Formats: sequence, structure tokens, C-alpha cells
Amino acid sequence: MRKLPVGAAFGHVLQSTVNNLGFAWHLSWPWLLVILPLNLFAGIYGIGDSLSPDQASAGAVLTSLVIGLLSMFAFASIAVSWHRYILLDEVPKGWARLRADNTVWRYFGNTILIFLAIIAGLIPVAILAAIFLAVLGNFGAVFAVPLYLAAALYSMSAFYRLSVKLPAVALERQDIHMRDAWAATRDNTWQMIGLAMLFLLCAVALAIVIGLVSWLLAQSGASFLLLVSLAVQITLNWVLTIMGVTLLTSLYGFFIEQRDF
Repeated sequence: MRKLPVGAAFGHVLQSTVNNLGFAWHLSWPWLLVILPLNLFAGIYGIGDSLSPDQASAGAVLTSLVIGLLSMFAFASIAVSWHRYILLDEVPKGWARLRADNTVWRYFGNTILIFLAIIAGLIPVAILAAIFLAVLGNFGAVFAVPLYLAAALYSMSAFYRLSVKLPAVALERQDIHMRDAWAATRDNTWQMIGLAMLFLLCAVALAIVIGLVSWLLAQSGASFLLLVSLAVQITLNWVLTIMGVTLLTSLYGFFIEQRDF
């Protein structure tokens, strides 16, 4: 069984992302033009005062859910094209960059399925931790906190192990299932956790940048800067998405195609 070299893998992800960021933009900007107005609408709708507080709250939640799913689908389309570019040298042009075919829907569906599987695995942990707290009171935290921590770490590993299937979906392979991805990555739990932590550090760094830029723009008080702030957020989230998809591509290449970094 192959052991993932965490440092080499993450270095490969960073190098591939930086070296191909220009093409990634060429690939992605049509979808970003779709996502930006949607998120702008969500921001305006969420702070509108034409509804009662209860209606506005319910409407904002529903709108956020719909916008979130649409954005997730857009990023699934970008991910499919990115996987195929990296692994097959396929270069989409024109309207092909806005692909919404069966492959994208399968990628989108499998992504949701993986998230649901992780959540389902966390439910028993949450119940057990709640029992500790209910029975033992504050002392129950001695058991609940380590339990939560262990579950969070294992969930990180499980997410990446299962997600090795996603590039196979993008390549339209029917012979790779989640059980195959799980089997191919066994004995790499700690390696996956290490890789996830490195990626998390990058995500935190980008979140700090987003927060700082948004705060600086908010200080000006200019309403049109809402658009600028959303554009910055979407762009940085896009960079993080490209990194994440590149990471999955690298894991697929290492474990399924037996490539080295």
C-alpha cells in the first residue's frame, strides 16, 4: 500500500496551483460572472427591510441555501474541467467552460453524498458527547472534548479518502467507486490529516485576508463597495477551490494512477 508523502504532495499542490493559475482563471471566469450577481443579490436580499423580521430571516436562510447550492454547482463544473485539464490535457473553450452536463451533475451529487456520509458518521459522536455532558455535567467535557477532536480529525481524513473518487467522476470512469477510493487510501489516515491541516492553514490565511479586506471596505461606508467586497471574497474562495481541486487531482494521481510527485 502506498504511503502519501505529505510534504511532497502539498508542495506539488502549491506549485501546480501557482503555475496554472492563469489558465485556471481563463477556465473559471465565465462561472464567476454568474456567481457574483447571485451573491450580490443574496447580500442585498438578506439586508432588505421590505419584509417583517421573521419573514426576512426565513427568506434570507432560503436564499442563502439556494445561492449556496448554485455556487457549489458552479464550482463542481469548474472542478470537472480542471481535473480533465490536469489529467487529460483537455482545454475547454467558449461555452464549454460553462458545462452543466451529466458529468458535472454526478460530480455535484457525489460531493453532496460525501458530505452527508461525513455528517452521518458524526451524529453518533455528537450523541455520545451529549450523553457525557448530560450525565456528568461539566466533568463530561473531559470525555466530550477529546471525542469531538478525534471525530474532527478522522472526518478530515475520511473526507479526502472518499473524495479521491471525484476526479474519477470527472474523467467519466465507471470503475472507481467510493469503496475503491477508501481501499486505495487505507493506512494513510495520519497522512491525510496532515495534508488537511496544511490546507486548513491556507484556508485560515485566506479567511484572514478576506476579513481584513471586507473590514477596510466597510469603513469607507460606500454602498457600491459591497460589490467590491463580494468580488474579493469570491476570488479568494475561488483560489482556495482551485487549490482544493488540485489537491484531489494529486491524490487521485498518486493513489489510483500510481504517479509520483
